[in-house]
Amino acid sequence: MRRLGRFAGLRNVRPASSMDAWTEQVEAISLPRLDEVGAHPRPSNVGTSYVEQEYHALAEEQELLWRAEGEDEARPYGVEARGLDRQVAGIDFLLTQREAEVREAHAEYQRATQVLGSYVRRESGGKLRYWICWPILVLGDTAGVWSAAIINGDVPYVAFGQALAAGLAAACAGLVGSELKDIRMARTRQRDPDSLTKEEQRYRRLFVPGGDGLGITKLMGGLSLLVALLVALGIFALRAGIEGGLTGLTFGLFALATAIASGLLGYASADEVADLLGTLAKRVRGAETHYLELTRSAAGRDKAASEEMARSIREESTYRAGAAGKRVDSLSWQAQRRNPQVFGHGFAAGEQSGVIGRRSRRSVSA
Repeated sequence: MRRLGRFAGLRNVRPASSMDAWTEQVEAISLPRLDEVGAHPRPSNVGTSYVEQEYHALAEEQELLWRAEGEDEARPYGVEARGLDRQVAGIDFLLTQREAEVREAHAEYQRATQVLGSYVRRESGGKLRYWICWPILVLGDTAGVWSAAIINGDVPYVAFGQALAAGLAAACAGLVGSELKDIRMARTRQRDPDSLTKEEQRYRRLFVPGGDGLGITKLMGGLSLLVALLVALGIFALRAGIEGGLTGLTFGLFALATAIASGLLGYASADEVADLLGTLAKRVRGAETHYLELTRSAAGRDKAASEEMARSIREESTYRAGAAGKRVDSLSWQAQRRNPQVFGHGFAAGEQSGVIGRRSRRSVSA
């Protein structure tokens, strides 16, 4: 079998020079002259000749060979794409789940914003201010204890651990301030359970406080005060033993002030509603991030690329098959042109350009 462009030493069917071998073969064809004809149409008694049949078959062969070659070149890409089917199916399943999660997160955040947005009291940047100031309070108290411990002769890295714990304890003693703020804000939001709308019922705990929260808060406040006093007393004793009573009192008061400042900072930045909306917004961002990570999966990208490559190769081969078939058809016409004594010089009126109705001779003969 020969295929134009890749068989018989030909590289491409489009350039005219690549058809030299086939053209020479056609020009070598000579049919016996039966009758001298002038400028006459194709004789009606001449049916489809053997040479036409031969080139019709060659044209069909070219189309099949090109399509087969295209399928052969596309096969590795098709196999690669099929090999990724299960992995991509799993990713598609997860994408469906993640998409539902993203929709749900967005819906919940929008619903909460509509219902609770008017109850937000913390100004923009309040939470950031808290997370900047609170570590500074911890480090300030830590530095005072650490320096005294080093002067007292402790190993620096051991002293740092003890100092950090003391500074953290003083700062944490003020966290009860946020609880006091939450209780106050809950009282301003308090509503009769029967007056809540269907949407507000989803956030019932924000409107109808339950349990003896105030009693627990008082207990935590007492413990926080005790922690602050113990830290202040400890720092006073440490500094007083090294640098005198006045210095000890000064640093002890600093520790107590740190605990009080922590409480004020917590009170100023506390907002249960804003925290809830922030949590929901974070959930939305997390769901979107996970979804986008799945969409960037290499398996899905590789499968799509392989499928597109296979499709493109098959489509190109189909076009080349049609071009090769047309080229061989033209050789059949050339053989007839070079033998007018048998085929005449053209077609009769009503059979222009080798078309009967709307079908070509090769289609009709097939």
